[in-house]
Amino acid sequence: MRRLAGLLVVGLLAFGATGCTVPINGITGVGLDRDGNLVIVLAWCGRQPDGVTVYHRTYSEDSTPETYDPDASGPANPAIDDASYRAPRVAGETASFRIDAPGNGWRADQGIPSFDPDVTYRAYGWTRDNTFSTAHVEFQISDAGKLRRNPGTVLVNDYDPERDKVSDVLLPQAEFDRQGRTKYCDD
Repeated sequence: MRRLAGLLVVGLLAFGATGCTVPINGITGVGLDRDGNLVIVLAWCGRQPDGVTVYHRTYSEDSTPETYDPDASGPANPAIDDASYRAPRVAGETASFRIDAPGNGWRADQGIPSFDPDVTYRAYGWTRDNTFSTAHVEFQISDAGKLRRNPGTVLVNDYDPERDKVSDVLLPQAEFDRQGRTKYCDD
């Protein structure tokens, strides 16, 4: 009985140490299709994501606004879901779809909003059973300009822990695909 109790304690500690996030098993980026429309781009290893969510934070910069009451329930800067897309089954380990008019089997769960050019959005791939997600990307609609000046690239974010700063990086499509299948995979 003590052994079972000990295993239970170890299991609970391990569960608690993992936090509330799921493993990252791929990457999310933003690119342009052949017609110059903004697309969400995914690359992963193993099982494919079941969908993609696009969201933004209530407050653009300050994660703890003056009006935040720490005694109230909820986060200081809650996320607002803007769109959620369901993925079709795809061959391979990459996929993309237009953010404003998904096609090729991708479908929006609700109406697609008009995306505000002044808002910073985040997008990530997910699985229904929360076994993994893809690394998210932060972007603005105006990032399409950067991508037009650099055809064939995908916008991703890179975090510099020394400066505690996230910066935009443009990767060639082939490098994005490679990173999604290698950098973010367990094996």
